[in-house]
Amino acid sequence: MGGRLDSHDRFSSWRLDIDHMSYEQLLELGEKIGYVNTGLKEDEISRCLRKIKGSIKNDMPPDLHVHVDKKCTICQEEYEADEETGKLCCGHSFHIQCIKQWLVQKNTCPVCKTEASARS
Repeated sequence: MGGRLDSHDRFSSWRLDIDHMSYEQLLELGEKIGYVNTGLKEDEISRCLRKIKGSIKNDMPPDLHVHVDKKCTICQEEYEADEETGKLCCGHSFHIQCIKQWLVQKNTCPVCKTEASARS
């Protein structure tokens, strides 16, 4: 810039001020941009998800003081005794159907945002 300040922003017309757009303008913008699916396919989901049958709580020794979620973070429902859960590589567990639905939309853990499966 050669030490001088240019008061004219030549790219100002390219920028969108989404904070001051109406709901209708935001919807129109969404239609123009389109939808990008970042989710996984069924075969990819089965490769990155470890199925666990039975209670998560029953897998832990009673004297071990480890924080174990009593609820699925996605649906906020408590785990049942013989319910099938799905565990991601990051260690977080969810109802199997909840995490499958999530992974169809997003390739990340809903808790820690770790990538669920590396795409090749």
